[in-house]
Amino acid sequence: MEPDKRYIVGIDLGTTNSAASYVDLRLDRERRKIQVFKIPQLTGPGEVSRLPVLPSFLYIPGTYDISEDAVAAPWSATASENANFPGAFARDHGSKVPARLVSSAKSWLCHSGVDRKARILPWGAGDEVYKVSPVQAAASFLEHIRITWDRYMAEEEEDRLEYQLSIITVPASFDQIARDLTAEAATMAGLRDFILLEEPLAAFYSWLATCGARWGDYVRPDDLILVCDVGGGTTDFTLIALSESEGSPRFERIAVGDHLILGGDNVDLALARRLEMRLGKRRESLSADRWKALCHQCREAKEAILDGLEDSRKIVVTGAGGKLIADTVSAVLSREEVEKTVLEGFFPLADRSETPEPKSRSGIAEFGLPYEKEPAITRHLGIFLERHREDVRKFTGRKDPVPDLLLFNGGSLKPAVVRNRIRDAIRHWFSVTAPHAPRELENPHPDLAVAIGASYYGLVKIGEGVRVGSGSPRSYFLRIASKDEKGDHIESGQAICLVERGLDEGSLVELENRQFEVLANRPVSFDIYSSSFRSGDRSGDLVHIDDTMTRLPPLRTVVQFGKKAGSQNIPVSLEASYTETGTLAIWCRSLVSNHRWKLQFQLRDDPQPEEVAESEIFDEEIVEQVLRTAKVAFDGKTDAAELQSLSKNIADIVGRPREKWPLGLIRRTADCLLDMHYARSISPRHEARWFHQTGFCLRPGFGESFDPQRTAKLWKIYKQGMRFPNHPMVRSEWWILWRRTAAGLKPGQQKQFSQDVSGILAPSKSTKTKLNPAEKMEIWMALASMELLFVKEKIRWGRLLLSELSPKKASPRHFWALSRLGARTLFHGPDDRVLVPEEVSRWIEYLLETDWPDHAPVASAISAMARRTGDRTRDIPDNLRKRIVQWLDDREGLQSHRRYLTEIVPMDAREQSAVFGESIPAGIVLKS
Repeated sequence: MEPDKRYIVGIDLGTTNSAASYVDLRLDRERRKIQVFKIPQLTGPGEVSRLPVLPSFLYIPGTYDISEDAVAAPWSATASENANFPGAFARDHGSKVPARLVSSAKSWLCHSGVDRKARILPWGAGDEVYKVSPVQAAASFLEHIRITWDRYMAEEEEDRLEYQLSIITVPASFDQIARDLTAEAATMAGLRDFILLEEPLAAFYSWLATCGARWGDYVRPDDLILVCDVGGGTTDFTLIALSESEGSPRFERIAVGDHLILGGDNVDLALARRLEMRLGKRRESLSADRWKALCHQCREAKEAILDGLEDSRKIVVTGAGGKLIADTVSAVLSREEVEKTVLEGFFPLADRSETPEPKSRSGIAEFGLPYEKEPAITRHLGIFLERHREDVRKFTGRKDPVPDLLLFNGGSLKPAVVRNRIRDAIRHWFSVTAPHAPRELENPHPDLAVAIGASYYGLVKIGEGVRVGSGSPRSYFLRIASKDEKGDHIESGQAICLVERGLDEGSLVELENRQFEVLANRPVSFDIYSSSFRSGDRSGDLVHIDDTMTRLPPLRTVVQFGKKAGSQNIPVSLEASYTETGTLAIWCRSLVSNHRWKLQFQLRDDPQPEEVAESEIFDEEIVEQVLRTAKVAFDGKTDAAELQSLSKNIADIVGRPREKWPLGLIRRTADCLLDMHYARSISPRHEARWFHQTGFCLRPGFGESFDPQRTAKLWKIYKQGMRFPNHPMVRSEWWILWRRTAAGLKPGQQKQFSQDVSGILAPSKSTKTKLNPAEKMEIWMALASMELLFVKEKIRWGRLLLSELSPKKASPRHFWALSRLGARTLFHGPDDRVLVPEEVSRWIEYLLETDWPDHAPVASAISAMARRTGDRTRDIPDNLRKRIVQWLDDREGLQSHRRYLTEIVPMDAREQSAVFGESIPAGIVLKS
């Protein structure tokens, strides 16, 4: 099975360091050895060295901060045109200029709270820095490896890296979207033939490569091996068992842990927090740039101290601007302090009896990343082993999941004191006596093990070496509907297993013994679930959906069948494959034609909250009565009173006030109204009422599977404009409609809206317009709800709105609009659309210094713009926050706002409704 390649290349795309190894397949099998590709890179100004690792840091040079000669390199002529450079010099120089340094790019790939394809890194950098997206940052490291490989290793054209078989590693716990983005980064970097491999598995393959034929001296049948991989940004656990299969030993991966954004970066942050408390006399938080510089120094000090090179290190944080010397502060970081922070904070001896299983939840953001809220890695490890107790019993026959062997990997586990603590923690959790403590498998090169193991896996793919049964780390399920007595499709609590856990890469699953129907020529949604710890499910099995499954973003599409055919049910069979690149593909094959449709995961342009099940579902007869009532109201034959009382009539039918109509009911009503869009041409009254009712039933524009299709239909109405634009009530309801549904609009649509209202809110001097103040306020509120606008545009609008605020003319709605533009936590937009704190601080200072007749709406606006998030790139300065707290304390009835400035408080349902401006439909959960 010799591939048509010269090399197999293993690439570890790491959070802190990346590495590469290779095997020359032209050599005889006996002579083939895995070699480390020492990566050429800048290590100083104009200095090039070849190092075993490429630090995963990307520096974005400014116009004057670094000369072109300093970053010139032999491979620059073949590199992309931009002057960005990765590696050791990027890391070292960037620690002095942190605003231009991209770090932890891999962690950003799995952060759903931002647009991962948008230029948002370095996080918190100013407009003077030309940023890159997380995908581009990851691609830059792979591209550098490709470019330098081609220069130093490619003797012939066919030796170029793009023509080799590349194995790129990812955390085993990466979800499907993060894997797809990694594959996109590899393609962007110019790699063609690549496979994704989980990092803990690669680490174990590296151990097999190191042992060679002697691996049987260390592992016995029924032994349980725990691979504990703690890198710079992620923590991964994997369980592997050795069993007898047909008389010969076989390694099987039996469990993979959940994704944890937790690693060495968190240790650096913890050390930085400790030092920050001792730095200076004012006890104020450092600015974002000084904080980044402190974290980089703590990382360097931690590594030197734990590697035994130093017993302590002095940390110096310089001032900025005119206070470069005066504001310089320093503190000493000792070995005792480092070890105490690491062992007690991240590797404590956790007690099983006192530790409930943590729920999935985002932790406090630092540099914009939602790190795991529970920092104790040993606690996560204990929970992981408990969760897979039944899997261990099945594969080994033992009653407890205590591993026999431990393989440690990742830079965070290089210190022996940390590895010994993990062994002690496992013993403590399971009350195991010392002689039975897990034995450690030697990993001589933890920085290179994953890259070496990736190359070994490439050899396994061509029939050499020892294979570990692995495949998909999760099972994947597709929710199916059933038919009622009338033959109509109804929701079902069942799902069919498409891909069973452990399915080998490249496998195709054909569910030939089951037939399905798919609704063609109209929007449909496919609900996909995954599970990393269900066992025993096989492809084709019907299972009940329960809390062991994790819902993934739904697959939404229109299955096109026939050029002019209407909606119809098409009999299909299902196929699923776990591809060679480690991604999931699902196909529907028509049983009445040659059609075959591929279903792909929806990578949303902006993060949306997860959908939840309906809390209340009405009988279909009631729903049909509601729809008939809506149709009658807009048929043009009823009187004005009937049209005006539509909401009241529906409320009487369902026995609920309209604020409590469930999501399913209002979306069905919205569908009915969208189909009757022609009714708005009957009269101004009909158009105004249509805008009002449709906006209410479709608010906030997302939350249900087909909302993207609904807002697409609504946007066609926007392009057509109002039928009766001169009628005041029509114009008012028009703007309210777009405020209510703004969250469902795409970034380009929100930008179009912003451009269109520019001539109304900011007309040129030569343009004379008379605008009713009430209508102008509705426009401002709609515009402020467009959270996907770029920061520059929001700043322009915020400044204009602020210029119109005065004690005599300002209303509570003015302050509401301003707070939406300057909020620290957005209602639906990603964190990269939050305004910089420097700009918002100026708005807040104006509000504080002005004497307003009513302080309540001012306090609400200020608390939204000053709310603590834990992310220094979004939070306002401490001194301004103290001024706000004092301002609140000096005024009666405003103290309830204090906690949002002094604590990090997630938004509750009441606050979310206040931010939205009215009640949110039951059944929609917003991000916190």
